[in-house]
Amino acid sequence: MKSAETISTVQLRSPQIAKIRMDALSAIRFFFVSRDFVEVETPLLVASPDMDPALSPLEVRLKAGGKAALITSPEYSLKKLLGSGMKKIFSLNKVFRDEEAWDERHVSEFTMVEWYEAGADYRSGMRQTRELILAVATALNVVEHPLLKEWEVKRMEELFAENLGVEQVGLRTREELLARARRLDIHTHESDSWSDVFYRLYLAKIEPTLPTDRATVICDYPLPQAALSRPCPDGVYAERFELFSGTLELCNAFTELTDADEQRRRFECERAERERLGKTVFPIDEELLRLLPSVQNPTFGNALGVDRLLMTLLGAKSLDEILLFPPVRLFGPPSTS
Repeated sequence: MKSAETISTVQLRSPQIAKIRMDALSAIRFFFVSRDFVEVETPLLVASPDMDPALSPLEVRLKAGGKAALITSPEYSLKKLLGSGMKKIFSLNKVFRDEEAWDERHVSEFTMVEWYEAGADYRSGMRQTRELILAVATALNVVEHPLLKEWEVKRMEELFAENLGVEQVGLRTREELLARARRLDIHTHESDSWSDVFYRLYLAKIEPTLPTDRATVICDYPLPQAALSRPCPDGVYAERFELFSGTLELCNAFTELTDADEQRRRFECERAERERLGKTVFPIDEELLRLLPSVQNPTFGNALGVDRLLMTLLGAKSLDEILLFPPVRLFGPPSTS
C-alpha cells in the first residue's frame, strides 16, 4: 500500500503512467456503471461552446463553412440528453481550453469526467464525489493523503466574512467591493465588473488561507457566479460547490438550473461580458434551451479534472508528470511573447 509521499519519490516512466491512468479510468467507469449510470459519447466539436467569459475555447474554421470550437466541457450535450429523458449519465473524455500558457496546473487538452443524476442535488452530490475519489484512490493503492481525510465545507459567504470582514457578500454592490479592495491595497481597474472585483478579493485574501492538510469544499457562490446552477432558496446564492486540494481546484458542481428563461438571461450576460473583454461571442445553443425545462428538478451535475486528481493523489508537482504526452513534449516550451 502506498501514500502520496512514497509515490512521489518514484520517477514515473511511460509504462508506469499508462498503467496508473488505465487503473484510474477503469475505476471511474466501474464506479458509475455499478451505480446504473450510462456512459455516453458527446461531440468534441460544437458550434456553441461554453459561454463562460473566463474560458477561451479552441476555435476551428471548417472547410464546409462556418466556425466551430472544441468543447471546454460536454455539459451542454449532456444536458440535452437529460432533457431527452436520460436520468443517470456520465462522460469520460478529453476537453480543450486555449490556455495563455502551460504551467504545472494548466494544459490545453485534459481528461474530464462529467456526470449527472436526476433526483439528486449538490448536497448529496458532495457525498457522491467523495465516494468517487475514494474509489480512485483505492484503485491506485493510495491510503494516506489529505484528500482522503474529512473535507471541510465552507460557504463562500463565511469565507468573505472571516477573511475580509465582508458580511453577506452576495448582497454587496460593486462599489462596496471596490472600496474594500482599495482599502486592502488590492489592485483593481475602473472597468472591473462585480465578478472581477469579487475574484480579486478571493484570490488575494481567501485562496491563500485554504488548508493544505485537508480538502476544502467551497459552496453557495453568490448568484453572479451561478453559471448553470439553480439559486438557493434565499435567491442570493447558488447551489454550486467546488472542491479544492490546497489551492488546486479539482471539480465544479451544481444543482442544475432548469429554468430556460433564466438560463437565456445568463447566457446574454455572458455574451455581453465576452464582447466587453474582446473575446469571441458564440451563438446561444437554442436546442439546449428548448430541452432544459424537460430536465428533472433537482438534477446534480459535476465536472472533475481527472489529470489534476491523479496529480494530487500521486503527489506529483506538475501535470507533466502524469501525462503520457505533456504539451512540452508535443509543442516545445510555451511562447512567452
